[in-house]
Amino acid sequence: VADCIGLYRLVDGKTVNGKPTWRNTRLLDKWLAWNGSTAWNVQSESNLGKTKGWLQLLDKGCAYPSQSKVVWEAWDGGEWVKQAELQCAVASLEDLPAPAALMIESPKIDSEANGCLGLYALVQGRIVNGKPVWRHTGRPNRWLSFNGDNAWNAQSEANLGKSRGWLQLLDSNVSTPDLSKTQWEAWDGSNWVRQDACTCVSVDTAQLPPPPLIELAGPPIAGNAGACLGSYRLADRDVNGRPAFQKTDREDRWLAFNGDNAWNAQSAASLGEKKGWIQLLDSVPTPDQSSIGWEAWIESKWQAQPRLQCIATHDPPLPCSELLVVSTKPPPVAKVQEMPPLIKRSDSELLEDANKDAAKDAAKGGAGGAGGGNGG
Repeated sequence: VADCIGLYRLVDGKTVNGKPTWRNTRLLDKWLAWNGSTAWNVQSESNLGKTKGWLQLLDKGCAYPSQSKVVWEAWDGGEWVKQAELQCAVASLEDLPAPAALMIESPKIDSEANGCLGLYALVQGRIVNGKPVWRHTGRPNRWLSFNGDNAWNAQSEANLGKSRGWLQLLDSNVSTPDLSKTQWEAWDGSNWVRQDACTCVSVDTAQLPPPPLIELAGPPIAGNAGACLGSYRLADRDVNGRPAFQKTDREDRWLAFNGDNAWNAQSAASLGEKKGWIQLLDSVPTPDQSSIGWEAWIESKWQAQPRLQCIATHDPPLPCSELLVVSTKPPPVAKVQEMPPLIKRSDSELLEDANKDAAKDAAKGGAGGAGGGNGG
């Protein structure tokens, strides 16, 4: 029941049994919907719209659960128990946590800005100019951040947080760009051009691809839990229906979902079980998406680790020695022909040849003179 308490966001365009429905902003399997007959229920997605759930509000007369004065009830496993202190109230959009996934969509833009369209993942724990930041899932060098002054920008990592980029949203009043009604603009190389069809919306985290690398980073931890800190690479297998990550420097250390309620840093022998030295009590698709604090097993009990973070990372660039060099072929070498051997001749033979050449020249000269006269 404790997991049912929190913020629920209206799902635009979705009705259940003819009434609007809301989804938990943190645990996406938790829904608030009308069961079609007697009550509003907080329930799982598989029971959406059915007379099942963990919480119920027996009020057929209210249009929305926030309007009711009826006392909520919680299922304790055997019966419904009234919860006098439980309330459902309207919340401000500013109370919403930053969405884990944002999609920037638009028809093709004829500039570099087109490369900024696509899916962005929230970088947990990172703040730029006092606001959250997102990274493109397909192009790691594309970021979405607030510039600290007047706009949200889709920009390169080198310009992160600066008033530069290929896309901009001139709205400093929203806590996240998906809440804005302002139109986006694209830089065409010389001017900002309004993009009426460009949108930025929050999307289901199920659309996010698992990161190729994640880092468990934080202060040193005593015992076996400390050996679980470091980098984990996405494995080519799933565990309990979720991606699994194997430690890059220790093949016997894994980070996997336990099939129920938590992610665990654990041994290979305990893979997928409710065992480990570090745990995250959150059923998010991948552990880097969670905003809940981690815990470590120290001195025979779970102890909170408020400074421990799980961050999606990317492979560093290859060192120069491992890069391929592409070059033109060397020019072909010309084949050198050998000179024929010199033929030695006697002086008398040379003199005879010289006299023959002189006689030929004299004959040619006479013919040429006659021809010249005829032509004159």
